[in-house]
Amino acid sequence: MSAVTAELHTDSHEKRVLDLAESVYRHPALNNAFYDLWRSTELPAAKVEIVARNFFAQVAPTVNRLALVFLRMSPDDLVARSETVENLNDEMGNGDPKRVHTVLLKNFFSVLLSRIQGHEVEFDDIDPTVLPATQRVVDEGAKLFGHENVKVGCGALLAQEWHAYAQLVYLYEGSRNYMRHFALEEFHEHCEFFYLHIGAAEKEHKLHAVSSSAALCKTEEDLEALEFGFTSYLDLLADFWQELAVAAAPGSEA
Repeated sequence: MSAVTAELHTDSHEKRVLDLAESVYRHPALNNAFYDLWRSTELPAAKVEIVARNFFAQVAPTVNRLALVFLRMSPDDLVARSETVENLNDEMGNGDPKRVHTVLLKNFFSVLLSRIQGHEVEFDDIDPTVLPATQRVVDEGAKLFGHENVKVGCGALLAQEWHAYAQLVYLYEGSRNYMRHFALEEFHEHCEFFYLHIGAAEKEHKLHAVSSSAALCKTEEDLEALEFGFTSYLDLLADFWQELAVAAAPGSEA
């Protein structure tokens, strides 16, 4: 029994939601060529810019996605609503603008690109172009999270949270390929975005995504809608990582 399993109740719906969540580890959203590439080598600056721009674009709407699901929840869904608000609060730095997660991510990429290129680089100055699959995650993802059937949105949220923890572990491990550009302690000082998620925040979000989804699912039809949202969003993420792998590969023209 996993540590996550041990912390959850054992009723049948919650067990089925947990089984669905854990299927993420068998999905191409987490088993793909990009993660292999990013962890295996130091990429040139131009390729890191592509990764930075597209990854940021993929995760930047996280708060909006959470809000879309929240707005579809009934006022009576107290467990789901309160846990979603807590997730939103974490993403927004618990009220501190300097600790908003997107701010920390921009800071990380700005410093990383500055060190690789040997001169100051502001994240907002790099090429804003994103790949088609990145735009699909943003556009189609918004439709899933804001779906009129809140169970579809909760399925997408379940996928987001269970994908996110492993995603950030992999991205952090790949970022260690660039440690030679930093003093040791300095590198870790700039990795706060990763440490926040690899630590308590994302673990708690995973648990909340399961308990919130289970609280909303009362029928077989509810569970089917949840699975549809979950699988649909993971498929969008898998396409995103595959296209990014091609664009970031050494020698590619993207």
